[in-house]
Amino acid sequence: MIAEMGEVAPLPVQPFADNWTYLKAELAWLDRVLMRSLAKQRQTNQEIDRVSKSSIDRTTSHWWKGFIAIDPSKGGSLVPKQLPQNTHPLGRYGDRLEASREQGIRLGIPSLCDRLELGKFERDVLILCLAPEISRRYEKIYEFLNNDNGSCKQPTVDLALRLFCHSDAEWRTARVTLSATAPLIKRKIIQLYLPTANTRSLLSKAMLLSEKAVNYLISEDLSIDTVIPKPRKR
Repeated sequence: MIAEMGEVAPLPVQPFADNWTYLKAELAWLDRVLMRSLAKQRQTNQEIDRVSKSSIDRTTSHWWKGFIAIDPSKGGSLVPKQLPQNTHPLGRYGDRLEASREQGIRLGIPSLCDRLELGKFERDVLILCLAPEISRRYEKIYEFLNNDNGSCKQPTVDLALRLFCHSDAEWRTARVTLSATAPLIKRKIIQLYLPTANTRSLLSKAMLLSEKAVNYLISEDLSIDTVIPKPRKR
């Protein structure tokens, strides 16, 4: 269609056909995030193997690698360029989410975020935790990226913060959203547990979606009341 001033009119924004189509788009985004992190982790492991002189060096690499400047021209890593941020109020896919809402198409994660007034980080955590419920290949990816000796196949708090936070300020703010009084934890939508007996910190805790939350977020027709019951009338 040609506009009056000779310009091509923009095509109308297409809503998501259904909740499953939306989830596939979010998983495609998560795949890109994870692939960048996997590439970075492999490069870091190669740097550690090159610099380490003993098994003790490798064991303590999480401590010393932040203090050694490795020249990129000699095999080190360059700081990755930060991707441009989406400025839509609803975040990535914002236009399509808005179009879906206008047409009454229920999307599980956006609906839950609206009900609990969740932010971008919390939404991304829901996607991170839901992924292994859709494909077990994410378990292997998380096990590698958790980078510990516990063989934890679920995403940890530390992994979520590393993947989705780009500054100290974002890290501090995001960490609070996984505290005991935060909506996702208080409502028992996400359960935190210690994957091994010798871990205690919040960062080391693994995150697991409740069965009710998984069923709601994947389904096309379950009511949000199945995961967030309405308050009882007195």
